[in-house]
Amino acid sequence: MKQCEKGHIYDEKAYIDCPYCSQNGAVGTRPLESGGASAPEFPKTAPLESSSAPNFPATQPVSAPARPKKEMSATIALNTNEAGISPVCGWVVVTEGDNKGRSYTVHSDKNSIGRGSQFDINLSFDNAISKEGDATITYDSRGKKFFVTLSSGKNNVYHNGNLLLTPEEIKDYDVLEIGTTKLVFRSFCNEEFTY
Repeated sequence: MKQCEKGHIYDEKAYIDCPYCSQNGAVGTRPLESGGASAPEFPKTAPLESSSAPNFPATQPVSAPARPKKEMSATIALNTNEAGISPVCGWVVVTEGDNKGRSYTVHSDKNSIGRGSQFDINLSFDNAISKEGDATITYDSRGKKFFVTLSSGKNNVYHNGNLLLTPEEIKDYDVLEIGTTKLVFRSFCNEEFTY
């Protein structure tokens, strides 16, 4: 491909000179193989900056449909209960057993622990854990404390190595043992912060 002095681009293998300029009155443009056939008709184009560019009708801009105006209103604080959000209050992390290092979020109010999708803390990887649920971690938002209690499951639950028989308060780095799994507890909500 070649570009002429006026900016037209043409195939130099097919034409000696610019076929676009020859249509505007230039002399000497001819096909390389002139076997009596006339040159093919070229579209009338010109470089954008050329003054010889044809004047086509201007395109009318298309306007987007008007959007309805929104009325301004005051900002309202998010009420987590109305929005269906259960705030994060802490975590338990698997430190022994399968899935070591996996964490589970402890939300406000009650968090059931068991083997099955119906439990908040689903330890489905441990077959020694009851399908009925073995324990519950509860966050008391008024007292800003966490408690662990037994559920209806058949397994023993240990809190810091001691058999859990009644509800007990749990604190940071306390260890819960259920089945073959050990969980370490960490709080997010405490005396320094709560929602």
